[in-house]
Amino acid sequence: MGKLGETSYQDYKRALLQRFRQYRQQHWPIEDDLFDPQHAHVFKADLAFCNLFSWNLDRLLPRGHHTWLPDMGSSQALAVSILGTMLKRGNLELLAQVPDDQGQPLLAGFVLAGPPQFEYTVSALHERKRTQVDLFLPGQQGHVAIECKFWEQQLAPCAQVAARRCNGHYAPQPGRAPGQRCALTERKVAYWTYIPQLFRWRADEDYVPCPLQEPYQLVRNVLAAAVEPATRQVWGQPVAVLLYDARNPMFHPGGRVEVQFQAVRSALQGPAAFRRATWQALAQVLAKQGRYEDLLAWLREKYGLLPADAAA
Repeated sequence: MGKLGETSYQDYKRALLQRFRQYRQQHWPIEDDLFDPQHAHVFKADLAFCNLFSWNLDRLLPRGHHTWLPDMGSSQALAVSILGTMLKRGNLELLAQVPDDQGQPLLAGFVLAGPPQFEYTVSALHERKRTQVDLFLPGQQGHVAIECKFWEQQLAPCAQVAARRCNGHYAPQPGRAPGQRCALTERKVAYWTYIPQLFRWRADEDYVPCPLQEPYQLVRNVLAAAVEPATRQVWGQPVAVLLYDARNPMFHPGGRVEVQFQAVRSALQGPAAFRRATWQALAQVLAKQGRYEDLLAWLREKYGLLPADAAA
């Protein structure tokens, strides 16, 4: 992403911060004690529920909710506000009608086989700090792992490079056990057990740089959908989903996240699919449903988020 793209992103974020200030002034003009004194768009940690469409939606989250939930720019707050409201109203199946970026139904034919879980913790990968999925949908023919983004400028890369346990290459390195190409594998983390079953990346070849280094978070979401927790095997027809704000320049052609997404999707093979759709496309489906005028009005006022047909 070049200088022009970075400038465009900063303009996008400034516009959102201005909208958040207006939203606060409209609804809490004198209640300064609700907010972090250092950040006008952030509620105090124990008041994170104020950041949601309905305050009781925080009950859908596990205890010790996401660190950034009090931030008006939190993608988790947006996700539980929209998807949690759909769940509460018995309409989560509407996700199947949302068009993805290629104009196809996001979850065509999907049949839910168990209770949806927000902030789902993945246990099958043997991680010390386990992968969490914004929303996990167990399915009859395969599971769905939904990653939700909003104003993020980038995705989390592999932390092994920053921790100096890896030089960024998938290859033998000084200080590593003979034959070990990955610091995570050396620590018994099972990513490369499953990656060759899902991607065109072989575990016994060197890659410079490592294909996981930048799109690390996206690869983890594919693994979260694909590996059946009970058997610890790749199972069914799993789908990883990325929901994002259509206005965010980092998701536009040439944007940092867009480049990473395309790299991951183009490397897929086997049973898994990776699809993405915008919050605006989901809002359009909700508008057609006719029971979400209150939620859509809130999204418009707080985020400036409009259904796709209105935003075009």
